[in-house]
Amino acid sequence: MLAREIRIKYQEELVKQYKIPLLVIRVNYPGINKNNYYSHEITRIMYKIICELFSNSIIFKKIITTAEGLIVIMCINNGARDIKLITLNLEDNHILGRCVDLDVYDEKGRSISRRDFGLEMRKCYICNDIAHICVRSKKHSIEEVEGFIRSRFSEYTKKSATI
Repeated sequence: MLAREIRIKYQEELVKQYKIPLLVIRVNYPGINKNNYYSHEITRIMYKIICELFSNSIIFKKIITTAEGLIVIMCINNGARDIKLITLNLEDNHILGRCVDLDVYDEKGRSISRRDFGLEMRKCYICNDIAHICVRSKKHSIEEVEGFIRSRFSEYTKKSATI
């Protein structure tokens, strides 16, 4: 929990300094070992995509490794709602999108959520219940969730190899 609190404080400082929206990329990896090959590679892939999408608007970017895994923090000179719409599209439609959280905060540090667009909460990638409930209740084993992430990553790398 300490790593998360330190990251949030750092994010607040960046928002105060830059006064523009902030984007955080994190992998939804279960358990305590969030610093692993799959988590890091998925973060790097999504980072590259985000950099391409916002290439002319990124004012600041930093990649850090914490107990939460590999984290990317970016300040983007674009409307927070516009950024969130693009990240929602990635989360919902990219093969690795369900494996990551693409959190967007406005220039005052307020989180922009799916609900701000009238969308439902994210679904669990194993059973399609509300993801938050599955995580809190530990409905699925760590192995089951890791298996899903690995299979998505494998599917992505196979598709990328054929392009």
